[in-house]
This record gives sequence, structure tokens and C-alpha cells, in this order.
Amino acid sequence: MQPTWRNLHSSFESWAYGSGFLKQIQRLEAQAYIESGRDKKSGKRVIRLTQKGVAAARLGGDPEPRWQRRWDGKWRVILFDLPETERLARRKLREKLAASGFGCMQRSAWLSPDPMDGFAAQLRPLAVNAATLVLLDATPCGGESAADLVAAAWNFSQINRAWKSLAAHLDAAPQDLAAMPKGRVVRWVTKERYLLQRCLRIDPFLPKQLLPPTYQGIATWEKRRRILANLARRPA
Repeated sequence: MQPTWRNLHSSFESWAYGSGFLKQIQRLEAQAYIESGRDKKSGKRVIRLTQKGVAAARLGGDPEPRWQRRWDGKWRVILFDLPETERLARRKLREKLAASGFGCMQRSAWLSPDPMDGFAAQLRPLAVNAATLVLLDATPCGGESAADLVAAAWNFSQINRAWKSLAAHLDAAPQDLAAMPKGRVVRWVTKERYLLQRCLRIDPFLPKQLLPPTYQGIATWEKRRRILANLARRPA
């Protein structure tokens, strides 16, 4: 904002250190939201979102397109049997699958309704190997319904509790922002954001045709949109 010859020509690291941004980068990297390194071709420092960071970045997104997407009737299944010597890789794989919205049938069997185009590349350094890691397109052949598989893979009791907590908080939305102390408004908004993030973190946002009849997410999302729209029209 106040350019000088020094700050215009200083390195990113110098600017980041002087502005305090470097501490934020280090904190995000320590929390595994980002990873940094040198680009092999240019030699420049590159900062990328990790899978955890991608999941966190999705928190502010609109889930409606995900609910509305079509399902082709196939399940994408990942099966793995990593040896005890690869415990860390096994844990990271489970974290990646959970962050990507996969449902856990059991600790080594995960499924998703979405195609896995390019997902094998994201599993590096693990190699897809029939003895340890297999990716499949599958359809049930033992009479299992889609509802049976959804109930087995995702904890919709937990997901619905999170959405109900958000709905209850939305019902307590401030009615008159102008007359309400600023601190109370800030506390309400902060809690609303926290409750929303909890919902979006654990909800896989399955296509609407796969959602259980008791699912609370769509109704609560619509309620949130109405309430926030009404609040936005009130004078602050």
C-alpha cells in the first residue's frame, strides 16, 4: 500500500516476514492446511493447499450443486491392506478419503458415488497395487439397496445432529440488528459460522436421490439462506 524501492524489489520471504504473513503461513503449514516447496522448473517458492486445506476451503461453498448432481448408479470403492510398517501412510490415506467425502464401510473399505477420475494420481506416493490398494467401479449384487450402503458408510445420525444444532441457532437469530449490541451480533454470527463449518466438515453432500428421508441438511440450508437474507436487508 506504500510502495518503496525496497519493498517493491524485496523477496516474497522478506515481505512475508515484515508483514507478519510468514507467521500465518507457518501456522497453516504446521496445521497441514498448506505445503510449500520449490518449483523444479522455476526454482520459485510454491505454496499449495493440502487435501485438508482443500476440505477447509470448501466450507464456505454452496452445497446445492452437489445435492443436485446426478448419480449414475455405480459405486466407486477403494480397498486397501497396507502393512503395519506403513501405518503413517495408512492413516494419511484414511484422512484423505474422509476429507474427500468417501464413506467408511470398514476401516479398509471406502466408497463414493462419484467417479474417481484422476483420484489414483492423488494417492501418490502410494502405488495402486492389486495386493495392497485397489480402486473399483462396482454395483451391488447381493440385494443391497443404495439406502443400505449409505446407512452403512455414513453416520447420518451425527450429520443430522449437527444440522439440527445449526437450525436451532438460526431460530434464535437477532430480529433487530439496529437495537442489538454489536458484541451480541458478533457472537451470534461467530457461533453460526462455527456450527455451519461443523456441518460442512462431516456432510458428504450426497446426490439428493441417495439422501435418507430424515436428512436435515437441505431444509436447514434453505432456512439459513432465508434468515441471512432477511438480516442483510435490515439496517445495521
